[in-house]
Amino acid sequence: MPIVKIDGTDLYYEVEGEGEWAIFVHGGGGTHLSWWRQVYALRDRYKCVTYDAFGSGQSGGTSDSPNGERELLGLMDHLGIEKAFLNGHSAGGSAVSKVSQLQPDRVHALIMTCCVFGFQTAALNKWAAMMLDKFSRGITIVDRVRPPDTEKNDPEMHFFNRMLGRLNSRVRPRDAESYTARFGDAYRTMRDTPPVDYSDFKVPSLFIVGEYDELQVPWLVRETADAIPGSTIVEIPDSGHGPPSEKPGTYNSVIMSFMDHHDPRNRT
Repeated sequence: MPIVKIDGTDLYYEVEGEGEWAIFVHGGGGTHLSWWRQVYALRDRYKCVTYDAFGSGQSGGTSDSPNGERELLGLMDHLGIEKAFLNGHSAGGSAVSKVSQLQPDRVHALIMTCCVFGFQTAALNKWAAMMLDKFSRGITIVDRVRPPDTEKNDPEMHFFNRMLGRLNSRVRPRDAESYTARFGDAYRTMRDTPPVDYSDFKVPSLFIVGEYDELQVPWLVRETADAIPGSTIVEIPDSGHGPPSEKPGTYNSVIMSFMDHHDPRNRT
């Protein structure tokens, strides 16, 4: 079983395919399996890396600081990855965006899937304040991550998502009060930290958002993309917070086009 010790904690990972490295970082409540449709679609063109963030799946630790840049950089060093495509979903966006800022020379291009974490903008200040208010009124993250008609329209995927969720049920808070108690400081930091100037950010970036995403809402993603020079934003129709599983065909086409455009093998 592929496990590496990072900061003294077991990190489970998998590698599939051949080509340029592409690393996928799952969101809160997910595991490396959250990306199975993308790995299957890209494995003939890219060497895909997925892993269970600390506190998730088969990795050790807790989810108090999910999907950190230390985990990602430690895994890259372990695998001897000099440069890779980075794709983070939801909370996983924090890891990939921070690595892109700390060590941009190690990133071919950045994909932020339904997330803006790690980019401290005025939009993030506003959004974090709104989320804290929602938590105080008992609205939970779980209530907002999937379209309400998923069970009816795609019962097999709904069942699969429930099975995946059980892998982290012992560590992931399920109600607003518990969630705020564990992660509230992070939201307050996002609310109170002054916006950063990203005019010198050079990594090619793609922001993806679901049309009906009620968590990382479209206006937040659009305003963040506007603050990142040269970035591209794509809205996935009829999708909520999980385009990789809700609309895999459309989503895979979007990321493959972006990655192929920035693949050094395609440069003349």
